Amino acid sequence: MRPLLTPMGPRPTLFDGSELMVFELRAPLRQLAGDRYGPSTYHAAQLSYRDRDGHQVILPIEIRSRGKTRRRKDYCEFPPLRLRFGADTTDRLFDGEKSLKLGTHCNDKDSFDQCVLQEYLAHRVYRQLTERSHRVRLAQVTYVESEGRVRATRYGIFLEGWKSVAERNNLVAAAVDGPVNIDKLSPADANRVAVFQYMIGNGDWSVLWPEPREDCCHNTKPLLAPDGTVVPLPYDFDFAGIVNTPYAVSPNGSSNVRLRRFGGLCATQSQLREVLPLFLDNKAAIYRSYQDQPGVSPRRLRSALSYLDGFYKVINDPKQVERRMIRRCQSE
Repeated sequence: MRPLLTPMGPRPTLFDGSELMVFELRAPLRQLAGDRYGPSTYHAAQLSYRDRDGHQVILPIEIRSRGKTRRRKDYCEFPPLRLRFGADTTDRLFDGEKSLKLGTHCNDKDSFDQCVLQEYLAHRVYRQLTERSHRVRLAQVTYVESEGRVRATRYGIFLEGWKSVAERNNLVAAAVDGPVNIDKLSPADANRVAVFQYMIGNGDWSVLWPEPREDCCHNTKPLLAPDGTVVPLPYDFDFAGIVNTPYAVSPNGSSNVRLRRFGGLCATQSQLREVLPLFLDNKAAIYRSYQDQPGVSPRRLRSALSYLDGFYKVINDPKQVERRMIRRCQSE
């Protein structure tokens, strides 16, 4: 197990670093799994890791299960988590963090580790396209039951809070009760999200509409810009074709999530072509993100690069852009 931080340079906080984070999470894991069938409650837990000097750091935290699909036992044996830090936490790595989402492995199999890596890379790619995005940190997590039994060691993803994203970008994070007014959407930001979701083959999102009994919007957060426009912030890419989780389904109910369907809004399609150069200019960097990521299996790497090839074949051809994207826009 390698140390979390190198022995030289400044001490970064969690999302300032990009190297693999290694830590242990000790918690009543059986209780967390049981919470999937009722209200999710916080349980006392302990997070530990070694700092750049090799010293062990132990943090008392609270933890609960979260999510919807991945909380279902017929999909996942292990739910995604939310970690809550105490008000008196002075640990430098987690400085300023009150609560964090941790994306988990779903099932204790190597194939699901590959899915975690693919979702992590999707987040990293979107971050290459815009600062108006979540920062993420990949971790290797050893899950330990409270009595000391090791449950699994798997990849996980820490996701920056949406309020932190807003603060970094001079935006306002405010819950929107109900749908977003389509006339308030920032066309450039909405188009960037739509093209990105098309690139990774994700149909499980909306920049306008919430899920039942939820604030707006589905797998996006609306951030308010100083000019009054709404900037959609996407997250949760586990249903994307490039991630290709075993439990994913497309919006029309098909199990073939690799088929791309454009979900951009007709109201913004007159400006769609203006965002395509962003993806073309970043093509080499996007491919390198996949090629340089440790841990990705050769088969999954070939699959991801081939999937990206299909996307770039479309956006390099004006006729295909017209036929597959602009004409397939959504009215709302």
